[in-house]
Amino acid sequence: MQKYSVLAVDDEPFNLDLIEAAFHSYNNIQLTYAKSGQETLEALKHSNFNVILLDISMPGMSGIEVLQKIRADKKLEGLPVLMVTANTEKEKECLEIGASDFISKPYDIDILCSRTINYAKLNYFTREIQNQKNILEEQVQERTKELQKALTLSKETEYEISIRLGRASESRDPETGGHIKRMSAYSYLLAQLCGLDAEEARLVLYAAPLHDIGKIGIPDSILLKPGRFEKEEFEIMKTHSELGASMLSGAEQYPVLAAGKIIAMQQHEKYNGTGYPNGLKGEEIHLYARIVTIADVFDALNSKRCYKKSMSLEKVLEIMKQDAGIHFDPKLIDIFFKNLDKFLEIKERYSDEKTIGFTQILNQTEKKQKILFVDDNELNRIVLKEMLLLIFPGLEIETFATVEETSTISMNQYDVILTGINMPTTTGYEFYDSLKNRLHFSKPIIAVSGEKEKVLDYGFNDFISQPIDIQNVEEVLKKFL
Repeated sequence: MQKYSVLAVDDEPFNLDLIEAAFHSYNNIQLTYAKSGQETLEALKHSNFNVILLDISMPGMSGIEVLQKIRADKKLEGLPVLMVTANTEKEKECLEIGASDFISKPYDIDILCSRTINYAKLNYFTREIQNQKNILEEQVQERTKELQKALTLSKETEYEISIRLGRASESRDPETGGHIKRMSAYSYLLAQLCGLDAEEARLVLYAAPLHDIGKIGIPDSILLKPGRFEKEEFEIMKTHSELGASMLSGAEQYPVLAAGKIIAMQQHEKYNGTGYPNGLKGEEIHLYARIVTIADVFDALNSKRCYKKSMSLEKVLEIMKQDAGIHFDPKLIDIFFKNLDKFLEIKERYSDEKTIGFTQILNQTEKKQKILFVDDNELNRIVLKEMLLLIFPGLEIETFATVEETSTISMNQYDVILTGINMPTTTGYEFYDSLKNRLHFSKPIIAVSGEKEKVLDYGFNDFISQPIDIQNVEEVLKKFL
């Protein structure tokens, strides 16, 4: 039999004796007594009760004052408090403060016992449900972490394959040195500058090493030949594009290898349609290939090869500028020249004499995106943070329970701000007004709310619905990250 714990509070010992007599035959009720408001609060510190029977009229601290203190304590949230009184005039005030129900004096024994037991059961089962919910939340968090680790490992494995295949093609030509890493870093930077999101830019970074993978199948007599190719030799050399694409075919379920296939096949196409192997023109050439073409040619012209000397930077830039709209996408070339200092920094940083890994390329050329999430609901903060880390593994996320906790923080460090709406001290609407009007925050502010029309009309950039759903989170955040 499930037992329930009841705290009976009354300054009159006679009334406590009546309560004890009423529950005498109930073996599942464990009574504890308090004769004042202070004794009540002390008892609540040291024991868990399923229900409180609280007398309103007590000297010193009244029952109403005790009720106010109970309802102000988050640890006692949901604890049923039955007010015991002969004064019905106080009922409205008690209900407004948070009383669960009333029991009139003099006691009707049956009503006293029935209401007390019903509320005790309700409290017990509510706690059990919450405990089960907490256990499930912990399991969800643990499972989310496991999935995140598995996803990260899967990506790292695919990236490692890409790097090793790229090294295999690079090893055929000992004079290329750090070419693969430099051109991959150039490609990554150009992908970011032309507007690709973080995920696609990283995809270009890791697929770029596969651009010349087909050279593995080209004979050394041609691949390492000094000087110009004969016509027949050049035709053989050109087959490395289709050979590379063939080597990477059938791997569409692996994003890096699938992107590598596109790049290997199309990186020698030219914007005016005079390239090979298929004479693609303009935007018929995939954006990934157009990006890598610029990065590859820029580094190749700057580098010494068995068949040529390296060119001066001035000559390289002159050639590339002249080939805008001919060999290269003119829009991408324009972006390249507008950000030339960044590409030259990469050129210096990743010279042939310096060893650099792909993780370092990411760390040194990628600014990690950062999110602030403010919500008084702890569960929302935990769940949304885990979801965001699963969707965007490199994301930095800071969470706070109140707007006041963020008062000393610079808001400009965040790329997106998420906020709950119905928070007790400063609401999400007030936070939005402060960000826009006082701090002049210009980046996206997203509401986590069930009030779609209201928050959008107020000016929020978007909203995440409640209860929080991972598909909705991904759909909303990918617009801004």
